Amino acid sequence: MKETILRNIKNLPGKKTKRKIVVIYVDDYGSIRIKDKATYNNLKSAGLPLDANRFSRYDTLADNEDLSKLFDTLTSVKDSKEHYACFTPLAIVANPDFEKIKASGFTDYHREPFTKTLEGYGSAYNGVFELWQEGIRENIFYPAYHGTEHINVKRFMAALQQGHKSVHLAFKNKSVALPVLPQDVTVSNPTTTFFIEDSAENEQLTKDIKIGTEMFLDLFDFSSKQFTPGAGIYSPFLEKALADCGIKYIHVQRFLAYPMGNGIFSKKFLYNGKENNFHQKYIVRNCQFEPDGKTDNAEANRCLLEIEAAFRWGAPALLSSHRVNFVGQLDKNYRDTNLKQLRYLLKKIVEKWPDVEFMNGDQMAEEIL
Repeated sequence: MKETILRNIKNLPGKKTKRKIVVIYVDDYGSIRIKDKATYNNLKSAGLPLDANRFSRYDTLADNEDLSKLFDTLTSVKDSKEHYACFTPLAIVANPDFEKIKASGFTDYHREPFTKTLEGYGSAYNGVFELWQEGIRENIFYPAYHGTEHINVKRFMAALQQGHKSVHLAFKNKSVALPVLPQDVTVSNPTTTFFIEDSAENEQLTKDIKIGTEMFLDLFDFSSKQFTPGAGIYSPFLEKALADCGIKYIHVQRFLAYPMGNGIFSKKFLYNGKENNFHQKYIVRNCQFEPDGKTDNAEANRCLLEIEAAFRWGAPALLSSHRVNFVGQLDKNYRDTNLKQLRYLLKKIVEKWPDVEFMNGDQMAEEIL
């Protein structure tokens, strides 16, 4: 009963439409975590508790097989207008350049485009970016900006400079944001790219946003209109910088204490379509699909109930997921099980709502918000 009430209440505020629109937002594409299976085995043998969470257990860059199988799943259905299902991957455009950081004696941070990162990942990744481009052309894989990298650079570099054993161990294996050895101090929130402790940090983050959005344009030949902060946290002081870089829509959490720096937090209630002082509109996802290797269809069926609640109250169904569900370098069975659930979910959507419309994030925002 509680879940039913919450599913409905969260869809009361926000922009309304009579159309049954489904958008699938999937975070983290382009970012590194564990390089490959050999790296996973090396780090686990060294004592890192990689099974502590699903990201350190399964997450890595999407390879050719991952994207091919995903595209096959997305094109297994069509909506009422003969459009395939579409992912809006929230993309990270750069990763740490490990060699240059090491060459600097860990004093300077350096980054590389994620396309260069792909070049060092072996034959399974040959042609991956071409698949991204194919997905864009077919409107089944249409990216938006998730950040320049998916690490908190300040904390990452501080850990390296302080000789943090676990961070250095991951660094040597070209991996980041992993659980630490039992004897090491935990690195707090390593993926919260835009979290600040001091408002002065926004100056560098503003520069990083400008760099990242320009890299996005160079990679994809279009500018991102949407932004999702890493781990869902950012300072509202960055909204002007985002607006100056062409970001019209910002993904936020419904209730969150946003860091302003110096121990001050701004508590806000936000909803889909609410506008800020820079005429940007907020996007609040209202459905979740995180199959996480479950062998039944319970997660898909739960997501269907959330979609139903969204449509009941005239809201677009904005699904939230993560890349980790759909990559198989570390465990192909995990990926294939999750893709099976995705295929089931998409089939049920078109059966239950024959007038459904699949859209990418930009299409939905421009037409509804």
